[in-house]
Amino acid sequence: MQLVLALPGLLALHATKAPPVHAPALAHLLATAGVSVRHEEGPEAALAARYGVVRQADWPLAPIRLAALGIDPRDAFWLAADPVTLVVGRDDVQLAAVVDDLARADAEALLATLNAHFGADGLAFVAPRPDAIFVRVATRPRLVTHPLTSASGRPLRKLLPEGPDAGAWRRWQSEIQMLLHEHPVNVARERSGRPPANSLWFSHGGTMPARSAPGPSMRTFANDGVAAALATHAGSPARAVPARLDDALADAEGAESIVVALPPPLEWASVERSWAAPARDRLAAGRLAAVTVIADDAGDAIVWHASRPGLRERIAGRFARRNLAALLAAARRDD
Repeated sequence: MQLVLALPGLLALHATKAPPVHAPALAHLLATAGVSVRHEEGPEAALAARYGVVRQADWPLAPIRLAALGIDPRDAFWLAADPVTLVVGRDDVQLAAVVDDLARADAEALLATLNAHFGADGLAFVAPRPDAIFVRVATRPRLVTHPLTSASGRPLRKLLPEGPDAGAWRRWQSEIQMLLHEHPVNVARERSGRPPANSLWFSHGGTMPARSAPGPSMRTFANDGVAAALATHAGSPARAVPARLDDALADAEGAESIVVALPPPLEWASVERSWAAPARDRLAAGRLAAVTVIADDAGDAIVWHASRPGLRERIAGRFARRNLAALLAAARRDD
């Protein structure tokens, strides 16, 4: 059996000024893997490929997520349209926050404004949940977008939509900012000290992909998010993340691989005790064939893939001291 472990926030440990995290088992796994691999399309894409999803112009996660939330995407083209807070700086615009706390009534009020304005352009906005907004496009655009995870806290000039139809989408984003800037929902949010939903971030566009032919059996443990949506798309809905690896393995008996997407924020002592240490021990004993760790860094995916080491390496590894901070520093991109 193979284990895929998604650890959001792992690379941030190296960037913070907090005391170093003591996680020798996790460090051992990363050291066993050797040099990490960077995927610039992000952790969502790294997961999607494991479920047999093929990239279109973007990775078509918007229709996959939409279907998992109960809305049939049919054969239409969809994009995620996440509400965000943009802040205008001296030289550029930056994404300051992702707005994920909209009330249902507030989300519906914003969508009513957007649909009234953009209906003639063939755009239709829907929100199966207040924190999950999508837009249906009448005509398939020639467009490439960047994932939301790549935009946070970074200048946006180089991260706006690209492609032959990008001009229209950049213009529409400017119109959205004007529509939402003084919207009553945002006026109320700012008065109460909450970040305004003054723009939308478009990403992961595409049409619903066909479900891939059945491959090796896979079990997914995810409470929400892209991993859960991918599991639903693959025909094997995710189960809730258990407290420890042993519980997941018992629940996944007979599967050839399992994906565990731990929910943020992570408590690293618990990750070490309940996930990394059992994974290290099972890998050394041959009870796991491989352990893959997926983390994120500035919107990119960082992937370590550890196979069972040979006898000499296993003996040496018992006495070796691994420096987690150094391993993360070697993988991290300093922008």
